[in-house]
Amino acid sequence: MSADTASDPKRGIEGLMTSSTEREIKMQLQSNYAKTFRCVRQNERRLPYDIGYHLIQRDDGTFIYGFEIVQEKGNGRLASGATTLDFRGSLEEAERYLVNKLELIVEGLPESWESDRYKNRKETDESAVKHAWLIRSIFGYWPNFHDAEVLEVTLRRVNANGAWHTDMELVIRHSGQDNPAWNGHHAPCRITFFLEEVEGSGFTTENVSDPSWIYDLRFSHCDDGRIQVDLNPSTGLDILLYCRAATVTRIEP
Repeated sequence: MSADTASDPKRGIEGLMTSSTEREIKMQLQSNYAKTFRCVRQNERRLPYDIGYHLIQRDDGTFIYGFEIVQEKGNGRLASGATTLDFRGSLEEAERYLVNKLELIVEGLPESWESDRYKNRKETDESAVKHAWLIRSIFGYWPNFHDAEVLEVTLRRVNANGAWHTDMELVIRHSGQDNPAWNGHHAPCRITFFLEEVEGSGFTTENVSDPSWIYDLRFSHCDDGRIQVDLNPSTGLDILLYCRAATVTRIEP
């Protein structure tokens, strides 16, 4: 991969900008990042990825960064807020380290990023979830669960009338910060979803051991009566599956 950048000595690291060729490309980054670059994933498809990031150095020498990665063809998006960079050194060295880190993240993304999954996603429908009113009673609205954390995923093999199937329990922690009317800290709630008779191959486990944060979580009705569960991650676990029923079974402070 390569990052085409040009620096402005008056602004130092804040002056890093994209090349003229990249400025002509309509980027879909949601935030006004001080630095952006485009890189090409080194696989068979060789699709371009747009990346934006912030990098600041604290008085104690540590670095804080935030980033967003967009794959325009598949509408894939990955983002992270303020995070401590695992690096010690100069600002220029830290930026080179961060750019390399972001390129490695792109190389490790799941194949679903380069499919049509994100272009053809269904809108979420709270009527697809039994006892959805429990969530609405806590938050006052139906969340998209942006920035919620995945705490647990449990699979159980169940025998019902001589036939075996798989049930899943999904536990997340959410504070309601995706509400446009949110104006302060809300106590995070631990929410448990029970998914009956799950099926589907869109369940990647590469990043199960890493922290998992949700970009959005959607439930929707399928034509065959099943429920589609579509968890689009910011980092970590990626889930796309179908189930006979989805139920909110528990909400804890």
